[in-house]
Amino acid sequence: MFGIPQKKARTEAPKAAAPRLFVPFRAIGYVTNEIPFNIQARGQAYFLTTCVGTTFHIYDVAKMNLLFVGPHTSTPITALATLGDYVFVACGSDVISYKRAKEVSRFSCGTDLRLSIASLEIFGQHIISICSDNTVKLNDHTTGELYTTIDFDSSFTVTTLIHPSTYLNKILIGSNQGTMQLWNIRTSTMVYAFKGFNSPITCFTQTPVVDVIAVGLLDGSIVIHNIRTDVAIMTLKQEGKVTAVTFRTDDQHVMASANMYGDIALWDLDRQKVLHVMKGAHDGAIPSIQFLNGQAILMSSGADNSVKQWIFDSLDGLPRLLKSRSGHHQPPTHINYYGEDGHFILSAGRDRSLRAFSTVRDSQSVELSQGSLSKKSKMLNLKIDDLKLPLITTVAAAPTKEKEWDNILTAHWNEPGVRSWNYQRKALGSHIMAPKDGSSTKIVAISTCGNFGFVGSAAGGVDMYNMQSGLFRRSFSEDGHKKSVTGLQSDRLNKTLISGSLDGLLKLWDIKSGKCEHTMEMPSPITHLLLYPENNHLAVICDDLCIRIVDVENRRVVREFWGHSNRITDMTFSPDGHWLVSSSLDATIRTWDLPTGHMVDIFRCESIATSLSFSPTGDYLATAHVDNVGIFLWANRMQFTTVSLRSITEEDVIRVALPTSSTLEDEEEAENMYTTNEEVLALEPTLETPEQLTEKMITLSLLPKSKWQTLLNLEVIKARNKPKEAPKAPEKAPFFLNTLPGVEPKFVATKEDEERANFADSKMIRMSMLQPETVFMTLLKRGHASGATRRVVSKGQKDEEVIVVERDYSDFFDHLKTLNPSAVDFELRSMSLDNDLAEPRYFLEAIEYLLRMRRDFELAEAYLNLFLKIHGDVLVANPDAGLDDEDVDDEDSEMESDENDSDEEENRAQKLKVKVNATKAGPLSVSLRLRRLVAEHQREWKRLEELFQSTLCLIEFMRTKA
Repeated sequence: MFGIPQKKARTEAPKAAAPRLFVPFRAIGYVTNEIPFNIQARGQAYFLTTCVGTTFHIYDVAKMNLLFVGPHTSTPITALATLGDYVFVACGSDVISYKRAKEVSRFSCGTDLRLSIASLEIFGQHIISICSDNTVKLNDHTTGELYTTIDFDSSFTVTTLIHPSTYLNKILIGSNQGTMQLWNIRTSTMVYAFKGFNSPITCFTQTPVVDVIAVGLLDGSIVIHNIRTDVAIMTLKQEGKVTAVTFRTDDQHVMASANMYGDIALWDLDRQKVLHVMKGAHDGAIPSIQFLNGQAILMSSGADNSVKQWIFDSLDGLPRLLKSRSGHHQPPTHINYYGEDGHFILSAGRDRSLRAFSTVRDSQSVELSQGSLSKKSKMLNLKIDDLKLPLITTVAAAPTKEKEWDNILTAHWNEPGVRSWNYQRKALGSHIMAPKDGSSTKIVAISTCGNFGFVGSAAGGVDMYNMQSGLFRRSFSEDGHKKSVTGLQSDRLNKTLISGSLDGLLKLWDIKSGKCEHTMEMPSPITHLLLYPENNHLAVICDDLCIRIVDVENRRVVREFWGHSNRITDMTFSPDGHWLVSSSLDATIRTWDLPTGHMVDIFRCESIATSLSFSPTGDYLATAHVDNVGIFLWANRMQFTTVSLRSITEEDVIRVALPTSSTLEDEEEAENMYTTNEEVLALEPTLETPEQLTEKMITLSLLPKSKWQTLLNLEVIKARNKPKEAPKAPEKAPFFLNTLPGVEPKFVATKEDEERANFADSKMIRMSMLQPETVFMTLLKRGHASGATRRVVSKGQKDEEVIVVERDYSDFFDHLKTLNPSAVDFELRSMSLDNDLAEPRYFLEAIEYLLRMRRDFELAEAYLNLFLKIHGDVLVANPDAGLDDEDVDDEDSEMESDENDSDEEENRAQKLKVKVNATKAGPLSVSLRLRRLVAEHQREWKRLEELFQSTLCLIEFMRTKA
């Protein structure tokens, strides 16, 4: 019963594909578990290594900061040990070696899949492992080579071992039968068999005295035994199984022992009496305790997911809690992101605690205080958890007034009173708000402004309280609910309160008057409400396994989402309101796209998700699960990669493992998880979006707004960034510059300075220095010289072939988009005004081309604005510039066929009329060019204005009709 447990064979599930939208990121809230920790001294620093399921954590004991998180293992870790920079973990039948959280090597202790390792002990260059097949194996920890194996029969079931100090090549092994044996590990021979105890041995600890070992027994006895003489020096008795023993190494003769109930007993070894019992030091078994070498500090870890430091600095010799790291020791029931930055998550757990977990730095996670429970527990001799408030069923928080008064409300199991909390002080508030009908509270909510709290009761009542004073303000009782209220939401303007109940009614209340404005009846009882305040879309969960989206303004159901096969546990909106994520007892998490009404993502977890919350920044989805004490973060792939969304069905569900405390350590695995899923994309047709959908549509550019908005205020920005004074030359040259010998200090010229001086004396001109024009001007002139033709067949009796000569400035604008605002300003100011303002006229022609193509509309506006600011006065002073150029006439030339007049009627259908539209900059003066530009601009803007007015009329019609 108390030997090494036989574990069932584990079969690894095939690796699942990545979800479409959410991928596992990491788990928070985990500190330790029932596996004993390991403390290592490195000089004056101590490092604590704890086990967390399938990974391990390394903490700095001085500040309790998390230093490293080990990689994820395939099966849970059963034992760990440390040596220098190396951490050894037992995982199934394998022993894995890590250096600074990176795997170095691994070896196996057997081929049997059922084999597991219960304990690891460092033995010089070797590592000793206790295996579930009742063997002790010695392996080289660098190569994994098996050195020796000690087999035991059923009369001696190994439970623990220790290497006694100064005993060369000797190990002391304890058994479930209560006997001990001393073995020479080098020769694999038993040296001595000790007299047995009357109870199974649970732990060994080396005392500060050589030859003396502390033996912990299952019946609570602690035997201080001299293994050299095989004599028991003293025997002490505590309550419960002894799980760990440790000794102070300073000038105090004190021993500490832990039991399976979470108590720590302190013993005075001189008087052989108990000094003090730390009742309820942990809520659950304490697998390990240890005094720091030479210090009055005791480290303890418990199965309650906590590590604590106790310091002995009082006059009575009793310890006090110095530092701790902890999380929930029972699964969370409700989680919700707090604040706009998404750095903290409020979590209420079945352990009757309310905690704030940091998603950025684990050391900032804290449990909100419920008062001085430790003092009360000592006075009443009770555990701290027994003095906490009842189980929290729901939480509501509003960060608006967190610095002024209480801003968190919690409802508790079978308790009428609602408790207020202050997040600023991280403590319980002073107000208790109870429903006026005397029934228990079922739901709470806080207004967006943070001034009012709403309480829904089991009898159907809804009451409003002032959050600052805790005073009752109003009851929403007129035509109220007949059954328990299950949902409360208030809009952003604090005008409307929405309540849902098990009677299937959805009521909209006027907060100011307390009267019911509207009632909607749902097809089945309502279990949960969630409002997205930006557009007043209300998500309603009903007992018929349907999620309905209600438009609060129009007061009608606009979407229905069906698909869950069991009760829906929770839901959350994405920050932009496009998605609704829901969880259910069918262990699936589904994502619904509100604009299309389709399900776009679905995956099944290992355990049921009980609560969901979307990060305000849209980066992560946080989930809490029914049999896990941590909070799991899922990264939103839409934030860092392109995801093609499509409607999916139940057949597309995939099984995904929950995130772990460690992130993806394998680069290949990370690449596969965080890049576009090729299997999903293979089923979807590839779609390339053209730069312009149609020539009749005005298209904006894809450039950042800063690139073209800065052009409008470039002068102001330059004036603001202008330095106040010229930079001063350094008074003294740096010490590392070489100087020439002499009275006056002269610096040795560098090789670059010599080449520059020689080049300055030379009268030769390098061709690379001659740059007659920039790329900007070259592409502008190339666009003016280019031409393209297109054929248009006109309507009417005559067939006309219209040849339009157009310039192509696409290369010019492609280059212009790559320039920063200062470079664009420089190029425009550098334009030459010679040749009758040829270059400015070319630029005006290019802007006209961009408007005619209906592309990059906002860029054309910004470039034209800057151009006219720079050259507007010159253009006004020279309106006729460009009329003297030798080019084709501005009027359209017509060429008719040379057919005879007699044949004109017969061949009328075959005549061709060719028009040549001379759009060259030469024959058009500046004034004509500007007139054409204004006309093109007005034509496009008029079309845009008509579309704007049509859209506004349509929206107003839809609002008034509803």
